[in-house]
Amino acid sequence: MELGKAAGARVIAAASSQEKIDLAIAHGADAGVIYPRGPFDKDGQKALANLIKDACGPNGWDVAYDAVGGDYSEATIRAAGWGGRFLVIGFPSGIPKIPLNLTLLKSCDIVGVFWGASVARDPKGHAQNVKDLMGLYAEGKIKPHVSERFPLERAGDAIAHLASRKAMGKVVVTID
Repeated sequence: MELGKAAGARVIAAASSQEKIDLAIAHGADAGVIYPRGPFDKDGQKALANLIKDACGPNGWDVAYDAVGGDYSEATIRAAGWGGRFLVIGFPSGIPKIPLNLTLLKSCDIVGVFWGASVARDPKGHAQNVKDLMGLYAEGKIKPHVSERFPLERAGDAIAHLASRKAMGKVVVTID
């Protein structure tokens, strides 16, 4: 969200609760969508797509960051604007099955973003990305929200907290 804002984008946050949307808006999101729990049938997919379209406006979204996957992905792509870029980040809700006719109708791209492999394959590009991120941080354009800190000996609790879907920001494991 902060990177989108730093790039000058209108940012729509999507989350499972109003509390999370309120936090996203407090940290710069322009609007938010509370998504219902899946799985979705076709009518549910279309209803979620309409929620996203309503938030984005008549032209749809330009870039979507999907760290959820599952049935949420198809609904999100249905709300794409012409030439949109759908960034695949992860799949905690399952690996989606995307009808490729959607990419044709929207002339949109689906882009895999595999950070670990990217770092290994392009260390110079990664170093430049880190430099750019640190520059944005130094300029005050981004400031990741750390909501919880756990000492290393409680790293399991940190993972359980993430799995509970109660995290409201970055969860950090500290080493003394």
